[in-house]
Amino acid sequence: MNRTVRNIILSFITVTGVFFSSGMQGIAAASVVVDRVVAVVNNEIITLSDLQREASLKKTGGKVDDRTLLEDMIDRKLQMAAARRAGMDVTEKELDDAVADIMKRNSFDTKQFEAALAKEGLTLDQYKTELREQMTLSRMFNKYIRAGLSVDEAEVRAYYTRNLKLYSLPEEIRLRQIFFPLPDNPSPAKIAEVKQKAEAVFARAQKGEDFDGLVREFSQGVTASQDGDLGFMQRDSLLPEMEAATKTLKVGDISGPFQCAGGYNIIKLEEVRTPVRPYEKVKDEITNMLYQQKVENTYRSWLQALRSDANIENKL
Repeated sequence: MNRTVRNIILSFITVTGVFFSSGMQGIAAASVVVDRVVAVVNNEIITLSDLQREASLKKTGGKVDDRTLLEDMIDRKLQMAAARRAGMDVTEKELDDAVADIMKRNSFDTKQFEAALAKEGLTLDQYKTELREQMTLSRMFNKYIRAGLSVDEAEVRAYYTRNLKLYSLPEEIRLRQIFFPLPDNPSPAKIAEVKQKAEAVFARAQKGEDFDGLVREFSQGVTASQDGDLGFMQRDSLLPEMEAATKTLKVGDISGPFQCAGGYNIIKLEEVRTPVRPYEKVKDEITNMLYQQKVENTYRSWLQALRSDANIENKL
């Protein structure tokens, strides 16, 4: 038994409690309604009671749309008929093996398993009918939908190139700084002295004097040895005073002097960039997304072909 089928089997046993525990009262209530045919699919019918039972299984909170639900039931009828034509029915042995596997994985013996089903309003035969359908549909899906589908490297790279904006990271700016430190607990006179010095240097920078040269001559910050280069940073990671000072700057503009971080600062906006997540980091994500798109498109086309060849009467 392949992994996909097994996963569907296990997921089915897991969710039956959710489906059935909320639905049995609806089934009991529906039993008083006169039954009628709501759809014909070739030589098979779907009755109102079938639809009501399906609705009770699917209801997990909000209202279930009967028309959408009926279309899903028609699609399953078509797929099961295609499976019979293709000789892909699940045999009794395969079904029994699947049930045994589920019981083993959930540590149930036969009595415990039947008791668990009974709590959900199911007999073993009813459960096996549902399980057979799930297994059959899984086989059909693997043969007619998944088989032959793949995504090659060229497709992934082309998608990445066309959609770089989807993988953009927050804007980053690169600043260069001239820093004039203040001593601890500076007097007003000392503050005025440092500010005056910073203003004089700022005036020289505004006149076009080489900023890197001014950094080397005057800056006393920890970045002075790197010519004042603060590197790339996101604006919102800056100190509030520095972030405010950069808001109106264009590349090459200078701002200051402003006080923060224990001194006066003059900054120059050197560069703005919008980094992108590297291709290798998103390659698997794109591959999976493109593959799922192919699966969905192939599935819709296949269902449309089944519908085109079928006699369907929706009487709802």
